[in-house]
Amino acid sequence: MLTELLKYQYYILTITPTTKHPMSMGSTLMAQTILIAMIMTKFSNSSWYSYILFITTVGGLMIMFMYMSSVASNEKFKPMKMKTMMILMMMILTMMMMKDNVMTSNQTMEMKKVLMNQAEELKSTSKFFNLNKMNTTIIMMTMLLITMISVTNISSSFEGPLKKTYV
Repeated sequence: MLTELLKYQYYILTITPTTKHPMSMGSTLMAQTILIAMIMTKFSNSSWYSYILFITTVGGLMIMFMYMSSVASNEKFKPMKMKTMMILMMMILTMMMMKDNVMTSNQTMEMKKVLMNQAEELKSTSKFFNLNKMNTTIIMMTMLLITMISVTNISSSFEGPLKKTYV
């Protein structure tokens, strides 16, 4: 399953340079995030890190979608040129052929790394939230809360592209 996820990852990675419209870039980024979250879940014992990555990226993409739909709502997609499409397909095929050879030699090392990482991940999470570090965690949470409140108060909802209109 990991080989298929990595193939999809490389495929999306080769498409990324050809996108010029912000909505297509956002959809590419969303697909990348989903695949990376799935790969992170496969390698780690806990899926919290991949869940946090996914939720954060989706939140940012929702803000980007709101902004772009209000600023450039009628902008049209331009189709890719045939030359670009042929180069893209050649890159994809080359990467897939190279990827198959690399994965067969690294599969045994991968299992050893997964087993070692699971034990290390449990240690790192417990170190971050233990009683000795509680003050640091509380200070970080307070700082994030103050930042969120100040950004909310500074931003004006009556000016700019996301302004509210009351008729």
